Amino acid sequence: MVARVTISATIVMLLVMTFRLPSGFLGAIFTLFLSRENLAATFRSGFRTVIAFLLATAYTAVSVVMFIDDPLTHFLWVAVSLFLSFYLIHIFSDYGTAAAFGFMIAGAIPLWDETTINVNERFENTLWLCFVVAIGVVVTIVVEYVFRSIHPTTDLTEGIEARLQTVEDVLRSAGEGRPLPDESEKRLSLYTTVGISRLRRLMYRSDYGAHFKAQMTAAIALLGRLVDIAGSFQLALHERTSPVEPSDGQRCLRLAEVLAGFREDLVRRQLPRDSQLPAEEEPSNIPFLATMEATAALIPKAYSGSVSMQEFVVAPLDEEGPTRLFLADAFSNPAHAQFALRGTLAATACYVTYTAIAWPGLSTSVATCFITALSTIGSSRQKQILRLGGAFLGGFVFGMGAQVLILPYLNSIAGFTLLFATVTAISAWISTASARLSYLGVQVALAFYLINLQEFTIQISLAIARDRVFGVLLGLISMWLLYDRLWVRNALDEMQTVFARNLELFAQVAEQLIESDQVKAILKIRQLRDQINAGFQAVTAQSDAVLFEFGPSRERKMQIREDVRRWQPTIRTLLQVQIAAAQYRTQRPLVALPEAIAGALVAFQKDVARMMRIMANEVSEKPAEPAPEIQASAARVQEEIRRYYEGSGEEISPEASDVIRLIQTLAAILSPLYQDIHATFAVPREAGNALPQTT
Repeated sequence: MVARVTISATIVMLLVMTFRLPSGFLGAIFTLFLSRENLAATFRSGFRTVIAFLLATAYTAVSVVMFIDDPLTHFLWVAVSLFLSFYLIHIFSDYGTAAAFGFMIAGAIPLWDETTINVNERFENTLWLCFVVAIGVVVTIVVEYVFRSIHPTTDLTEGIEARLQTVEDVLRSAGEGRPLPDESEKRLSLYTTVGISRLRRLMYRSDYGAHFKAQMTAAIALLGRLVDIAGSFQLALHERTSPVEPSDGQRCLRLAEVLAGFREDLVRRQLPRDSQLPAEEEPSNIPFLATMEATAALIPKAYSGSVSMQEFVVAPLDEEGPTRLFLADAFSNPAHAQFALRGTLAATACYVTYTAIAWPGLSTSVATCFITALSTIGSSRQKQILRLGGAFLGGFVFGMGAQVLILPYLNSIAGFTLLFATVTAISAWISTASARLSYLGVQVALAFYLINLQEFTIQISLAIARDRVFGVLLGLISMWLLYDRLWVRNALDEMQTVFARNLELFAQVAEQLIESDQVKAILKIRQLRDQINAGFQAVTAQSDAVLFEFGPSRERKMQIREDVRRWQPTIRTLLQVQIAAAQYRTQRPLVALPEAIAGALVAFQKDVARMMRIMANEVSEKPAEPAPEIQASAARVQEEIRRYYEGSGEEISPEASDVIRLIQTLAAILSPLYQDIHATFAVPREAGNALPQTT
């Protein structure tokens, strides 16, 4: 990724310098913004960016002509344009497209304030803003196309290979009697949480034939089931006190070798070989091992068409729903207008300040307000700190440092290219980090490009760097004084709200497991898993933002933050167990089970849903009813299953044993989680901290 970004940005720089293209920094910076999920996604992202810039250019050309002559109307045009930009970024379903529109407006405002050139030149410079971004988009797409031609491995094959490798690691560690490495444990938790919806979308959007798509989609569905069951398998190993029997260890290693063969076939672009595994489940002393063998045995058969797996692959994209241009409440929720007004006031204050003191170099303050505007105080301050750090590194360290120590000794484009590529690689490397730090890399690149990619020669004036950084400081001060003081919603409240919503969504997952319409339930569970995964990410982001909030209640905020961060892995484990239970339900729907067992399972899942909603109310600090006895409910399911098999004179099947284990695990995790949450919000000072480690 770093190499592709660096190559794209460097090519744009060479085109800008060679053909003397104005506003070249925008073309270079957008090579960092465009998606690189696959070639099609990169093209769509680039196309939307260009369309957004074209619309912003048309808006600027039409509107500014009517208001440019009079200072008052010109000021009103600036305020309205800023309000529109902030409003769009909050109501658009595609954040990147709205951000592109705002970038164009933020770049056009200082151009039309320039009084030393005539209107024709200002209009021409506005068109260059759009054109240079289009150049950056085209270069990025070409680089991606060449890269995919040389390195044909796609996100689809990498996603499949990584999941096979993770399950293989789990099996090898079990077979060899050693603990699973932390990295493999993290990947297993990740893949059981996110599911395979992204892989299904990538397959659907690929250029494979329809028949092969159907085969691959079935195989991917089975792979997703294999990963989900592997998560429960690993959890059972954690709870196991005795060592794995040699016979079971050999079965684990044999299955690991089969999955390794699948990976090799994938790398060679061949169909998976016959697994030589039994399709029927054989009893094992390790829960879920027999089910994993049976699932792996079905994967090669998906390509022969000998097995029907429609229950796994019906309408694979239905969980996405129809694509919306705007959010559902875009024109009814007053929070969107409040957000836009807060951002507009902060940006307008910057505009008035640098215009009043005749310091146009501070125009980066407007862009700073636009870039750092988010929906909560904490996340906004986090962006502001990273923006300031990026401006310091890119402006003072790399920008001014290069002007003083490096550029005076360069006399050709080759030397500057080497410097530019080095700084871009560092910025791109930082931007590929986690969400907590990636924004810093973009800001480093932006500050450096603003200094060294505005003119078509080596920049010898240190005042340029000074003005850019001071402009950033002005924008941050304005955001702190205005944006953070109006209609604020602190990050802790947002974190609690999202965490409570995740618990409510989990309750809906439990309810779907007792739905009679199996196909509808599977599709709904896919939707819910994606929504819960997005909620996990939102909670993590808001927990980071709490660190940047201060005040008399900070100590309690930090305590609740630590509690929520401690509960997150437990909720992930609960989701992992429930998804594995859903996979079993696809094989044996409730109508196919004995009435007593089906009734006990329905009662258990209703208790799970009820307990989840009670915890959601606790987290939201709403009145909550007493929780059901989840352990007793799980024991009733186990008793009904044992009673049925005793009455039939048969041994409990591996599938039934796995279901018992899943229900026991769910109850064993859920009960102390409820007690901990109840203690935290009922008596905050005596919050429990004894929740067992489950992941």
